[in-house]
Amino acid sequence: MNQPAPKPVFLGFPSDSPAGRSITAGREIRPDFPREWFEFVHPEDPNHIFSIDLTWLESTWSCRFGTPECKGIDETRPALGCCIHGAYIADEEDRDTVFAAVKAMDPQFWQLRPAETDAFFAADDPTWLEPWLEWVEEDTEALDPDEDEGPHIKTKVVDGACIFANRPGHPTGPGCALHQWAMAEGRDIVGSKPEVCWQVPFSREDAWEERTDGQEILRTTIGEYHRRQWGGGGEDFDWWCTAAPACHTGATPVWQSMKDELIGLIGEEPYGVVAKHCEKRMQLDDDLRATHPATRAARGR
Repeated sequence: MNQPAPKPVFLGFPSDSPAGRSITAGREIRPDFPREWFEFVHPEDPNHIFSIDLTWLESTWSCRFGTPECKGIDETRPALGCCIHGAYIADEEDRDTVFAAVKAMDPQFWQLRPAETDAFFAADDPTWLEPWLEWVEEDTEALDPDEDEGPHIKTKVVDGACIFANRPGHPTGPGCALHQWAMAEGRDIVGSKPEVCWQVPFSREDAWEERTDGQEILRTTIGEYHRRQWGGGGEDFDWWCTAAPACHTGATPVWQSMKDELIGLIGEEPYGVVAKHCEKRMQLDDDLRATHPATRAARGR
């Protein structure tokens, strides 16, 4: 008697890719699962709509950079987390933010602080490129599909990782120098490091739409910065944290633990709407919510 063919398992990525291998090994969950979305109008702008991924905001993910739970996107350099490419500077405001943070930061927090940093500030010469930045001319779509082709300014890569990434053995431990300094000084992470660094693992997409009545509206979508958000290059990471149950073992949902980042993304008033909605949903049974599979898996441990 012929046995029925086994039901195919869809990993969401090629089985021989780093993403496929990580999912097969059980280090990550598959990317396709039910999600719940919350849509509302900006309290101060009737032509601005928010679409919020509640499944992500109600997950118990937290960053594990600098701990054994962080495997890193390159398995040969796990201690460097997701900081091996350097950070692309979004605009002049973002560049000014990093400039001000470096100028204020105590040098003890920064292992790879360039020797010419003090001379750069003393010269006050606008023609100098900051010693922690570099120009790059490359197609950045593989890393971020929302980025145009170069040239771009980004943080320098030194010995295989961002110049701000402190290595194991540094007195403050491995991790982002700007982040460690901000935490030690009680500063808000938003406004203390490059925009892309404090936003990840949130995804924000803004798109103008024409409503059926002809009115043009702005839709802002806030969700999880999962592998596919990185474009084609996302499947080449050896590991990615948002899908890893080991990073969902906390007790505090993202909408609370990353309140400052969410406010930075959508503003105080819209955050208030989200928080009020999520507070009410906390009374619901888990079976009535589309719980993030990585959070569910972490609870099962």
